[in-house]
Amino acid sequence: MENHDIFALARSNSLGGGAPNVEDQDELPMIFPGAIGELSFPPSATSFPHQDAPHLAPAGALGGNSSSNDAPLSVEDLVRIAASKFVRSRSNNTTSFDVQLSEDESESVALAQLLLEAAEEVGERRFDPSRTLLDQCDRRSSPTGNPVQRLVFYYSQALRDRIDRETGRSTSPSETVTERSSDLYKVVMIPSIRSIEFQSKIPFSHAAQFAGIQAIVEHLDGTRKIHILDFAVRNGQQWIILMQALASRPKRRRVRRLKITAVATLGQEQIERTGSRLVSYAESVGLPCKFDVVMVSDLAELRRDHIQVEPDEAVAVLAEYVLHTMTEPMDRLDSLVRVIRSFNPCVMVVGEVEGNMNSPVFIDRFVESLFFTSAFFDCMEECMGRDEVVRKYGEETLFGAASKIVVAIEGRERIIRNMKVDVWRTYFQRFGMWEVELSRSSLYQAELVTKRLPSWGPCTVGMDGKSLIVGWKGTPIKSVTVWKF
Repeated sequence: MENHDIFALARSNSLGGGAPNVEDQDELPMIFPGAIGELSFPPSATSFPHQDAPHLAPAGALGGNSSSNDAPLSVEDLVRIAASKFVRSRSNNTTSFDVQLSEDESESVALAQLLLEAAEEVGERRFDPSRTLLDQCDRRSSPTGNPVQRLVFYYSQALRDRIDRETGRSTSPSETVTERSSDLYKVVMIPSIRSIEFQSKIPFSHAAQFAGIQAIVEHLDGTRKIHILDFAVRNGQQWIILMQALASRPKRRRVRRLKITAVATLGQEQIERTGSRLVSYAESVGLPCKFDVVMVSDLAELRRDHIQVEPDEAVAVLAEYVLHTMTEPMDRLDSLVRVIRSFNPCVMVVGEVEGNMNSPVFIDRFVESLFFTSAFFDCMEECMGRDEVVRKYGEETLFGAASKIVVAIEGRERIIRNMKVDVWRTYFQRFGMWEVELSRSSLYQAELVTKRLPSWGPCTVGMDGKSLIVGWKGTPIKSVTVWKF
């Protein structure tokens, strides 16, 4: 059985065998721990020490591996060392750098430092010396080399794209930019089998998703007519989790109607197929379910009358990794949030990348993106290995394309505008929304996910105020926030 087929996996692990007896239980509703094994995880588990909060590595600090003399430095460690060396060289600081590096690590640090020097030249619009530095990067990097070599390979391409755009050498800049952004948006919103397989091998989205769905389950406790608004349904695995939790309710609180409305701008046919499979799965666990699709050309054009909500329905909203694409200009996002607010949802769960890739200053955006991606490359190296076909797909199709958008593109076409959770807090508070703390149960669900595979051990789970942060060796990767109106 292909492990990306979550519907087949869910059918093969019926609720009857693994569900606890909850007929007489009235405590906080919980997702079945066994549901984790019914998605796209191999049947393996390992213990992982609980962490109350992630260690948020400050700029210039080394990551989680640096505390052990025996452990190799992470990819992010090496890039941060390169950044420190680069800053020292620019400030004429001649003090020695006291980190002991192996020969391979020294070469990786030197290569990353070369990339930073090239980025500085590009930022200062000194394109001839930047091309010379990028030529050196290209000779020493490779899409099949070690993680730093691969990282530099893709960021070197992104810097060359920026040079071509700023010097007018792109054959068709506007068309190329629009197509590139559109293609990446399609890959993310309408995932292929390969994309789903890629996500199944890394912990971040799974941990964040289980925590977010647990929050929805808690806020829907006791409601019997439920309407879900999903702004990025993708392959729908999040609603398999919800259905399993709802199906476990005691008879006196069984759901009478579950409606899921997927709001999207593309991929209608695939979304409808996903909806059909979700309805089929709901029927198999005894849930009456209806699935609707609302297509709009732009989420900012969504109107209240596009979605039919009955007066007796409890509305819950899920927005995973979509809102950051609507912040340029900001009134597009304002329009969407006003429409969502008009439905008076009992809860809104927001999942976002925990990174600041929205700086108007090019070099700041470049460095932030480089640090973030280096942590992700470190994760892929540990979870997938050097020769993994799926890893190559993720690096080229997802991160290669994303780096070009973040680095090379300015203006409205730059759809990747990730912001950290504190910025989202400030934004949502403008609409009178207030943040609700994720429960201990949500944190527990995320922690369970990180224990599924030995290679997921470095995944960190903790709280930033009321929000959940999922990271890698202390570097924040994903955030989950819960909001009420």
